[in-house]
Amino acid sequence: MSAENTISFDPRSLRLQLDMNQQEFWSAIGVTQSGGSRYENDRRIPRPVMELLRLRYQLGIPLEGVTQENASIIRAIASGEMNTDSLRRNVERIQAVLTASESLAQEAAKLSVAAEALLESE
Repeated sequence: MSAENTISFDPRSLRLQLDMNQQEFWSAIGVTQSGGSRYENDRRIPRPVMELLRLRYQLGIPLEGVTQENASIIRAIASGEMNTDSLRRNVERIQAVLTASESLAQEAAKLSVAAEALLESE
């Protein structure tokens, strides 16, 4: 695990800073309140639990958002197989196309109304 991927906070201090009770804080990563309490009272936190804490609270990734449908994309991004800058640019392009399409649809509707008015006046 590289330096930027290490957990750099005390979970109890963070929980208090976030004004969360143990149930709220620990259940967000699938740990019971009693398990979280033991971790906060100097029981060693296993590496997988630390990684879940890092993902949820350091990187702000809501774990319930990870689904079977998007897991392969998340794995591809995490492994570097998918370039996030490229994905971001593609999303921006798609958003621009959608915006332009909406404008074209509005203009087409206006032209349609004008054409109908012309046809009715004849």
